[in-house]
Amino acid sequence: MNQQAVYHKANSAYAYMKDAQTMCLTLRTAHDVESATLLTDHPDGWVKDEKKGYYWKKTEIEMKKLYQTVRYSYWQVEHHPSNHQMRYGFLLEGEQEYLLYIERGWFSPKDPFIENDINSYFAFPYMHESEVVQAPSWVNETIWYQVMPDRFYDPSNLSWGSSKQFGQYDFHGGTLEGIREKLPYLRNLGISGIYLTPIFKSPTAHKYDTEDYMEIDPSFGTKESFKSLVDAAHALGIRVLLDGVFNHIGDQSVFFQDVLKHGEQSIYKDWFYIEQFPLEDEEDTRIVDHYRHFTPNMPKLNTLNKDVQTYLIKVALYWVEEYNIDGWRLDVVNEIDHAFLRILRARLKDVRPDCYIVGEIWHHADAWLQGDQLDGVMNYPLGKPILEWIAANRLSTLEFQEQFVQALLQYSENVNQGMLTLLDSHDAPRLYEYAGYDREKTGLCLVMLYLLPGSICLYYGTEIGMDGGEDPTNRKPMQWTDEFSVDFKTLIKRLSSLRQCNIALFAGTQFEFLAVQENLLVLKKKTKTQALYLLINQSQEQQRIEITELKNRKGRDLLEQQPILIGNAIVLASTSYKLYNFENN
Repeated sequence: MNQQAVYHKANSAYAYMKDAQTMCLTLRTAHDVESATLLTDHPDGWVKDEKKGYYWKKTEIEMKKLYQTVRYSYWQVEHHPSNHQMRYGFLLEGEQEYLLYIERGWFSPKDPFIENDINSYFAFPYMHESEVVQAPSWVNETIWYQVMPDRFYDPSNLSWGSSKQFGQYDFHGGTLEGIREKLPYLRNLGISGIYLTPIFKSPTAHKYDTEDYMEIDPSFGTKESFKSLVDAAHALGIRVLLDGVFNHIGDQSVFFQDVLKHGEQSIYKDWFYIEQFPLEDEEDTRIVDHYRHFTPNMPKLNTLNKDVQTYLIKVALYWVEEYNIDGWRLDVVNEIDHAFLRILRARLKDVRPDCYIVGEIWHHADAWLQGDQLDGVMNYPLGKPILEWIAANRLSTLEFQEQFVQALLQYSENVNQGMLTLLDSHDAPRLYEYAGYDREKTGLCLVMLYLLPGSICLYYGTEIGMDGGEDPTNRKPMQWTDEFSVDFKTLIKRLSSLRQCNIALFAGTQFEFLAVQENLLVLKKKTKTQALYLLINQSQEQQRIEITELKNRKGRDLLEQQPILIGNAIVLASTSYKLYNFENN
């Protein structure tokens, strides 16, 4: 048995509370493991035996093989401990071996020494209901649309979108009123949330170098126009998410300007990480090595400083309480102190328990997703396998499955429901360009996005196939003319309607891989009453697919919106895909 391939960790995504009564346990093994069994406490507990005295009575529960990829098998079981706590191990059976795997390592299941050594097993000491990780219930129902306000729309500009300059100091004049005017357009697309990049006073077009967190940038409008936008959005059932840049601040802020002016005498010097003074030379040139920063014009805030904490919490609460925003997206949150994030979350949740707190983290983010800091993160790792398999054609189908399953299982089902998954943004190349301007590939990427758990996010202009690579070309102004011949709006409307009508099916966390072959994939998702099948042919040739459970079944083609009858096989045209729905027998 390949023992090195076996992995489990207590109190992690591989062992977590799904609810107050249910534990969900996952085990990874190599393919040589033929069966996996959970070995855990029996309700009788410690039982007296006339010969052996007291012994620890255990129960065995068969585990289900959840996924099998090229490298690994993943086994899972849900269990309801009788006394809200559990010690456990795994019985693994291979062709020639039968072994016990516990926290201390590998043993024979018949080892009398380890049989009652309860502290050598994996442990979940107690199931406290308060520790169940749960994002606000509305989050996984939300389809976000990311907007850069300066680049979206100015209703008073007759030549909107004509400028070809897209840098941080190239202003296009988009306004909050422009966004409000386009809300019906977004609602018609099926959008139920708008995520706005920073709207606060700042000298740049992107606004990530905040000058004053308490003021709307005058180029965007006023607080009254923002209130009007939020109210209008809510009236249409659209949530509003603001971008909180709390890791750093703009160098034009009064706080950093005071440090530049007064040096070591500044009352704000401890707001920042100053390595040494002065911060400017005799010619007033900034000495950037003397202070920590995101970029030289964005000095890093010391979020362990009590005054900084008080200020940022005041900011976060102000826009929630006064303007009724629905949540905060926290910029580069992985660079902010964990202790401050815990305080910030507690204060926000006290004021509004269903406030959504999502962070920008591009890597594994388990340390921020324990229920005490963030509700979710921008789940770039789950989108990457989709992009690289479908759009870039750099992964094989088997490699896609491996990476996709790994990304799904790196977080618990509860955590996945609070994630925000996206395929492009202001920090990444636009989807249509990434897909080589291929309509079929772009459409398939969108279909895959709509099948993911948690909330999902579209970047402005994706619906019309806007192009753009890395920053700044991915930040072009939204095109409102009829010149764009590419149109994904119909597909997005259809997918949005399907997802919103059946959240349990579309946003569910588990997938079944019915076929994984070169250039061919069949995915299944199901609930108790419905089953969804996504069939993908990436090859240049027609493919004939036999799915035993669908033979002679009546269902519905969800994208073509018509009934279908499956005979003995399904024929897929070259480089095509189908999305089918059937009643679940």
